[in-house]
Amino acid sequence: MIALLVGFIIGYLTTVPIGPINLAVMMKALQNKTGQGMMIGTGSAVMDVVYCAGAIFGISSLLTYPSLEFIFRVATFSVFFGYGVKTTFFKLHDPHLKPKEADDSQGFKRFFLLGMAMYFSNPSFLAYWITIAGIVHSYRIIDRTTIDNAMFALGTGVGVTTWFFTLIELVERHKMRFEPATIHKITRFFGLLMLIISFVLGYNLVTDLLH
Repeated sequence: MIALLVGFIIGYLTTVPIGPINLAVMMKALQNKTGQGMMIGTGSAVMDVVYCAGAIFGISSLLTYPSLEFIFRVATFSVFFGYGVKTTFFKLHDPHLKPKEADDSQGFKRFFLLGMAMYFSNPSFLAYWITIAGIVHSYRIIDRTTIDNAMFALGTGVGVTTWFFTLIELVERHKMRFEPATIHKITRFFGLLMLIISFVLGYNLVTDLLH
């Protein structure tokens, strides 16, 4: 149970800083597509469990596939660029007039896979979990048993998923206090951030290819 709790806390706190996946989840929540946003977060959480398990069990080398990494990096750049352009420059629906969960029955699997792809496109996550695995073992925070390792990895996934649920709830609670025009401005701001992120991803991708 200690390993599960430690994994939960680390997984939850790890996901709090604003990043591309958090932005994508927040944009879905602002558009009343909370189910799709939760699927993006859940897909990301699954990858957290996979990476963490790979690091904690000492098999992290099996998770590094350059060809797959390249495909996911291109896919993530394309998705962020597309969403950024659509949200920044195209007409937005009125969030107050659109019923909650209106379109969430469609594309659950697609957004789950999107969350996994967005996570997989960032190779630094693997290095992060290798570092975390080294810390929890070297400081004897958890035992080096198979069950404790598994519980720790599972706990990180639960913690990450809980954070995304918290994030969606925060957006849901506070967005209705704003006028539609204010929500549109916030959404377009997130769209602009996604465009900036896509340019950074594209620049890094091209730079790596040239080298």
